[in-house]
Amino acid sequence: MPRRPASSDLVAWMLVGASLGLAAGYLAAELAAPLRAGRVPGRLPGGTRPPAGSSLADLARAALAGDPALRDLELEVLPATAGVVELHGWVPSRTLRARAGRVVAATAAIRTVVNCLLVRGEDDLGIDQPDDTGPSA
Repeated sequence: MPRRPASSDLVAWMLVGASLGLAAGYLAAELAAPLRAGRVPGRLPGGTRPPAGSSLADLARAALAGDPALRDLELEVLPATAGVVELHGWVPSRTLRARAGRVVAATAAIRTVVNCLLVRGEDDLGIDQPDDTGPSA
């Protein structure tokens, strides 16, 4: 007749099972995160593959160049930290500012986009405008 396991053995095996379950769940969530965000690892928006050895900034530049509304704008992409890039430059509208952020954020391997783009006609008001009050006495 098989012997009944001690309660301490049962607790130990329950802890091992729970730990393995948590680890497997965490791993599955990390692997599925790019897919939930609409990203496919190793692909740029539009399904193209990035060149081998590309940096995050290069991937972001390629994504911007692939968008017809953004390709002619002189936007600067700077790498910040692991998985983070910054966008700098001027755009003609808020819509294009948001679009640039979305296009770059959809790029595989880029986790966060810091959108520092400025809108012409809104963010440049008061810059380099002459003082019309005349010389002070």
